[in-house]
Amino acid sequence: MFRPVPVPALPPSTALADLATAGDHHAWLAGTTGVFTSRPSAPLVLSWTGETWREERLPDLPAAASLSGVAATAPDDVWAVGNSAGRPLVLHFDGTAWHTVDTPPIRWAKAVAAVTTNDVHVVGTGRDALHFDGTAWHLRTALSSAREGLQTITATAPDDVWAGGGGLAGAGAATYEYPVLTRWDGDTWTDVTGPRLERGHIARLAAAAPHDLWLGHVRDTEGLRVHHWDGDTWTAVPPPDDTGRLSLHGVAAGWTWGVRATRNSFEARPAFHRRTGDTWTAVQLPDDLARTSASHVGLATTGSTTWAYLKTAAGVHVLRHTEA
Repeated sequence: MFRPVPVPALPPSTALADLATAGDHHAWLAGTTGVFTSRPSAPLVLSWTGETWREERLPDLPAAASLSGVAATAPDDVWAVGNSAGRPLVLHFDGTAWHTVDTPPIRWAKAVAAVTTNDVHVVGTGRDALHFDGTAWHLRTALSSAREGLQTITATAPDDVWAGGGGLAGAGAATYEYPVLTRWDGDTWTDVTGPRLERGHIARLAAAAPHDLWLGHVRDTEGLRVHHWDGDTWTAVPPPDDTGRLSLHGVAAGWTWGVRATRNSFEARPAFHRRTGDTWTAVQLPDDLARTSASHVGLATTGSTTWAYLKTAAGVHVLRHTEA
C-alpha cells in the first residue's frame, strides 16, 4: 500500500513534473509554481530529508521559469532542467546549494538523464541534445529531421542511453505524428528501430537494465500503450485490467500510473499498478485519495522503494511504497 508522507504547503498554482531517486533514502520532486496566474512562474524542487519533504532554496532567476525533469546520481549530484526566457534552464545541486549552469541553447528542454557525475544528457523538443562530459556541455545532434523532437530519456550506462519523442510528416490537414527512438552509444546518437508503432509519439522511457526497458507510446486520447524490450525483442504489454476507464500517463520499470474514470462520472481518480510476472496488480491508496479526483500523477522507483505524487483540490500529496 502507498502511505502518505508530510509535504510542505504549496500554492494551488503548483504543477508537478518529475520525480528522481538516489537510493532508497533520497528523492527529489520537480515542478513549477505560479502556473496560470498573473505572476511569473517559478521553478520548484522538493527533497526528501528522511522524515519529511522540504522545499529547496533555488537560485534567483531574472525571468519566469519552469521545470520539467529531474535526475540524480547521488545525494550531492542532482540535476533539474526546464526553461526560462526561451533558453534551457539547468540547475545543479552539489550537496550544499543549487546553482544555475550555462549550456548551449536547445529547443524547450524536457528531460534529463544523469548516468554519472561526469555524464549527463538533456533532451528537448528539437533535434539537438546536450551532453555534459564532466568538463563542459556539448551540443549533439540526436535526430535526423528538424521536424522531430524528444520528450523522454533514460539510461543504464554511459553507452546505453535511450531517448524518445515524435516527428511530423505530411502537410496541412494531412499532417500526422510518428514516433521516434534514438540511442546514445557513448559517442553518437543513432536512430533505432523500436516496437512496431504506426503514429503518435513516445511519451515515456524507463530502463532498469540494458535488457529491461519500458516504453510508453501515445497515439490518441486513450492514454499510453506499453511495450517492453528484453535486450532482443520488443513485446506489447497488455494494459492493467481496471474497474473503470483507465488512462495511463506513465510507465516505469514494472509500474504504471494514470487516472481512472468511473462509470457515469467525469472524475479522474489516481491509479497505480505494479507488474509481477505477467500480471498487473492495482496498488492500494489511502481511502481519501483513492476517492478523489487527481491530476499531475507521477512515480519513480528504485525497485525496493517507490515514490508517487499526485495533486488534488486539497493540494500536493506524496506517497511511499516499500517492499515488505
